Amino acid sequence: MKKTILIIVGIVALGAGGWYYTTQNQTQVAEVEYRYAAVEKGTLRRSISASGQVVALTAVDVKSKAGGNVVKLAVEEGSIVKQGDLIAIIDPEDTKAVYDQASADLESANARARQAEITLELQIKQSETAVQDARNSLAAAKTRLERSTIEASRQPELSSAAVRTAQANLEASLAALERLQKVDIPQQRADAQNGVTDTQTSVNTAEAELTRQQSLLQQGYVAASAVDNARRTLATAKSNLASATQRLKTIDDSARIQIASANAEIARTRAALSQAKANSTQDAVLKTNLAEAKQAVRSAEIALQIAQDNREQVAIRRSELIGAKASTVRSRVSERNAKINLDSTTVVAPRDGVVTVKYLEEGTIIPPGASTFAQGTSLVQISDVTELYVECAVDEADVAAVKVGQKVSVTTEGFPNQKLEGKVTRVNPAATTVNNITAVKVRVKINADNKVPVVPGMNATCEFITMELNDVLVAPSQAVTAGEDGKSTVRVKSTDPKKPEVRTVEIGEAGNEGIEIKSGLKVGEEVVTAEIDVAELREIQRKMKEAQEGGGLAGGGGRPNQNRPRATTGGGAGAGGGARPR
Repeated sequence: MKKTILIIVGIVALGAGGWYYTTQNQTQVAEVEYRYAAVEKGTLRRSISASGQVVALTAVDVKSKAGGNVVKLAVEEGSIVKQGDLIAIIDPEDTKAVYDQASADLESANARARQAEITLELQIKQSETAVQDARNSLAAAKTRLERSTIEASRQPELSSAAVRTAQANLEASLAALERLQKVDIPQQRADAQNGVTDTQTSVNTAEAELTRQQSLLQQGYVAASAVDNARRTLATAKSNLASATQRLKTIDDSARIQIASANAEIARTRAALSQAKANSTQDAVLKTNLAEAKQAVRSAEIALQIAQDNREQVAIRRSELIGAKASTVRSRVSERNAKINLDSTTVVAPRDGVVTVKYLEEGTIIPPGASTFAQGTSLVQISDVTELYVECAVDEADVAAVKVGQKVSVTTEGFPNQKLEGKVTRVNPAATTVNNITAVKVRVKINADNKVPVVPGMNATCEFITMELNDVLVAPSQAVTAGEDGKSTVRVKSTDPKKPEVRTVEIGEAGNEGIEIKSGLKVGEEVVTAEIDVAELREIQRKMKEAQEGGGLAGGGGRPNQNRPRATTGGGAGAGGGARPR
């Protein structure tokens, strides 16, 4: 601000010098002239300023996850849209193919997961069955081993006893044959012969008795019954003779049969002896069986261990099932993403707003969807302009004076003569450094009753009001001079304008364009704001003329020991206000 005033004063001084140069031959003027300004009551402000851009409340880039040809773009810049309104349509052919492939992959993954689940169930059942069968086989092998052990331990004694028994039976059979041949059959033949002789004798006796009784009957000495009895006795004797004779005839046949039977018994006992002797070789067989039974037990134990180890296959099958289910999840996610991309071929507005940027036109071919390396293709930008803000960068030296809720005066380059009111809504918690300049981003909300047609993207300057005093006496800052004793003075216009009066004043707050006067001045009094050395201005004008004619500005001031022209007499306490010149 001071620099601006100095420049203005310099221009005024040059103009005054020119005016003096053209009129010096007409009127006699003083070598020093003063410029005055009135002391007035008004509003005193102190502020800092920063530049930025107007932004909307929110700005959303509407992007397409689907790729392909943009067959329809339904909005233009400036279009007002509601949430769900159509923005664009993307050719769905390629996206549909991806979705169909993802659906097929999902079905395949589901089938693999089901197969893995069935395999796991089958593996569990088979493992349990195999373990149980192995345990049963081990138990049976142990039983056979126990039986083989018993048989192997007692078989030698059994074999020896069987041989002895068979040998005894053979010897008894041979003895029975010999007794039959030498004793029983001769005795039977003798008994049969004696029976024939005895019965023949009985027949002869019976015949003689019958003859005698018949004779006695004829003589009348016996009854007829006696003859009948003799006749019956004779018949009985003849019958016994016939039986004895028949027995004698069959005795040889019976003897042959008995001998054959005895020989058969001998053959049986001899065979039994041979079998018993042969069975004695079972000792080695049983030993072999015992060794085989032991081996069978060992094999059954190994089979049980293998069956138990095969239970680990259950864990493998379970891991395969987990992998299959994970593949199903991946396929389901891919299918869902493909469905989202397919649905995204119809792009709608995500919120209410105004289309502020259109990034492409119909017929543009855009790459497919969002990924780690791509976030989709922007179609349009929708902004919420119901609230407008200015985002500006405040120098780190000034940011301490900026507070949330603070009043702000906003001026845009598009409407430089219309000031907008606003307030600070956010001060970023971190500073940023760009081109070695450190600043803090501040967000200023423009009041809603703004009638100026400000739009996002405009450049704006924000003046942050750090102090505002109303209805105070204000003098120009350059009119106040700070003394060495700490007192401030001004030069007040007197009855002779060429001789201003020096007056001590009490100052208060300093603003951007003035300083508060608490006492020492009155409203309407004029104070010196600039002191012009007319002679020096004349010299400067002369040198400028020479420079224009080609002589340059060689040398310096015309009178180096004289007082330099003073554009201001201020610069004392409080002069210049709180803000730094921009």
